[in-house]
Formats: sequence, structure tokens, C-alpha cells
Amino acid sequence: MKAPVAKSWKSLLENNDAASFWQALYRLVSAHPLVRSAQRSLHGPTHPTPLFSLNDLTQDLYVLLLEKQRFDHYLQCEMTDTEIEREIFQIELTNLLIGRLRKRRPENYRMVRRVSQVLETDMLFRTFDSKDGGYRHKRYRQSASTIYGLSQWGDDKPVKDSGTFMRLIANVPARMRNRRRVGCRGEAQMIITSQEMVELMEEILRAIDSPAPLRVLRSLALTKLPVYDASMISIEEESSEEREGHKRHESYASTDASPEQIALIREQEVAARNAAGQFLERIHHLTRAHHQRTERLWRVLWHCYFDPTEPSQLIVAEMVGISDSSVSDYRRKIEKEMRKLGFVPDQLRFFAEELGEQLRMRLTTIEADAMPETIPFPAAWPQYNYGLLAALENTAAA
Repeated sequence: MKAPVAKSWKSLLENNDAASFWQALYRLVSAHPLVRSAQRSLHGPTHPTPLFSLNDLTQDLYVLLLEKQRFDHYLQCEMTDTEIEREIFQIELTNLLIGRLRKRRPENYRMVRRVSQVLETDMLFRTFDSKDGGYRHKRYRQSASTIYGLSQWGDDKPVKDSGTFMRLIANVPARMRNRRRVGCRGEAQMIITSQEMVELMEEILRAIDSPAPLRVLRSLALTKLPVYDASMISIEEESSEEREGHKRHESYASTDASPEQIALIREQEVAARNAAGQFLERIHHLTRAHHQRTERLWRVLWHCYFDPTEPSQLIVAEMVGISDSSVSDYRRKIEKEMRKLGFVPDQLRFFAEELGEQLRMRLTTIEADAMPETIPFPAAWPQYNYGLLAALENTAAA
């Protein structure tokens, strides 16, 4: 039985063979160096879960090419099969993988780029190339296989086995993260400064005492940097059958408020409760400090908004001793002052609680002060015969 012959890219596009084109894209995705590197890293403890699956990645690439109308572009420009495959493999797929890596592992991506930049630009480091085949030559676009070392080392410096490097850098101290500093754009925390990165790479190279490929130096540097990329997953996904063999190192998204949110809620509560007393004072100023009118306003406010019996407006007018139209006018003034508060819904709850408590206490104080201090009825004083008492006292003295 002969193996099926692979069709050309142009024939797949001209015949609109979507299934075969998808399989050809799957072949490119499986062979890409970034994908193969990510699959190899799944066996290590640093990446217990895959960043992507081959099927999902192939589907995303297919949809991306379709949205950008690259299929029509390939046919209109009469590109050859080699040119089509090179553009998809080296440009479209590479950009898709780098963008996804930058989104899923932002801090890891930033530190890897900075390690490469430091090794390429700082005078302490240089590349090691040899024409006799001792070292690999540099390839296009910052190859991960480029050999780097200290500038003071000679070209005859031997390259050691990278399997012993982790043991050799065990005494290199890990860097601490400064949580109070941010980057130049103010959007991310400052993990490590450029000078500290140079010092770290110099310490690593002196510890291993050997030139090393860029890929190895990146991995060694990441073990000494405080990089944290959280991976949020749902509990349903965690308990699925497909994830039975994976270690559980992911962070669950908590619905509880963070310490910062708790502090903000407390500040809002204090501001709302303080505004309750100020609100009652503003009502007092509405009546031009007339105590009787202020008391009526407070009673209308209590019976209309805080009385648990919820009386009608006519009953409120009867209890306060004013007309129905006056109750409407008082309510209009109260609601106008309330609209000036500008509180969020959470603050309104605290404001209403404090306002009801202070209003109840003030009305209770007014009622207590209104009670008469003198007794309205005559007291029944005891009646004594003072003459008889004086005679008895004289007899006892004789």
C-alpha cells in the first residue's frame, strides 16, 4: 500500500479543499520549533499544564488566515508552494505563537527578551563562533542556539555539558522583586533592573565557567528571577477527565474581596455614615434654623422613609399636624438634598442605616425634652398636729 501523496498548497486553495488544507496546517504546526519546545517543557515541573493543544492552534491559524484573506492573496500573487509554506510557517504561525505566549506568560516573555537584549548589547558578553565547527554559527533572527560567554574568555574556551549547570549555579542568589516600582509605562511591576540583569548573567556565566547557548542561559536566568504568571482555570475544567494526570498548581479565581477592596469599602462606609449627620444639619439650614419647622421635616422624613408601618401621606400629615400639601413640599425638599449626595449603591445602604439611627435618636430627645418638668397635680402632703407634738415633747422633758 502506497503512502498518500501530499497535495500542493495551490491545488488545495484552487479546489477549496478545506479538510486537506487543515491537515496541511496541522503538519506545519506540529513541526514548528516553538510548539515542539512547549511540548518538551510539559514534562518539567514549571509547566504542569499545556499552553495550547495542536488542534486548537491549527484551528486558530486557519481562522486567522481566513480573516486576513491570505488565501485570496496567495492565488492573486501566484505564489509558489514554497513561498506559501514559508510565509505561513515563518510569519503567520510564528506571530500567532509569540502573541499567544506573550498573552499567557507575559512576565516570562518579558524576561526572556531582556536576557537576550542584555547578552547582545552589553560589553561584558560576546558571541562565540568558530569556522572549524566547534560552535554553532548564528542563524537569522536571534537564534536560540547562539553561544554566549564573557568577553574576557578566549575563543578556545571549552563548552561544558549543560546538564550540570543547574548544580553549578545553586549558590547564585535569587533576586528579590521590588513591588513598589513599576516600569516606564507604569503598567507592570519592575521585576529587575537592567544593571541587576547584567550582574545576574555575569554571576551565572562565572558559576558555570563555560559559554552556553542562549536557550540554556534563558532557562538558568528564569530560575533566579521572581517571575509569576498566574493561570486561571474553572473548577469544571480542573475536575474533567482530561486533566486527571496533571499536577494542580494553578490558582483558583477567588470571589472574595481583596484587601484593597476591603479598605475601599470601609472608607466608603465611613464617608457615608459621616454624611448622615451632615444631611440632617443641611435640613436644619433649609428651615433657616427654625426648630419647629426642622422638627416637622425630621418627622416627615422618618414617617415617609423609615417608619416600619409605612403610613400614607394623609396619615403622616395628621400625625405631624400639617397639611397634605406641606408633606409633599417637605418630601420634595428632602429628595432634592438626597440627589446631591452622589453615593454608589453600597454607600446608600450605610447612609440609610446611619440616617435612620440618628433621626430616631434626635426625635426621641425632642420628645423627652417636651415632657413637663413640674408635676401638674397637687401633692398629698401628710397633715401633722404640731401643737400636740409640742405638748408631748414638753411632758417628756419634765
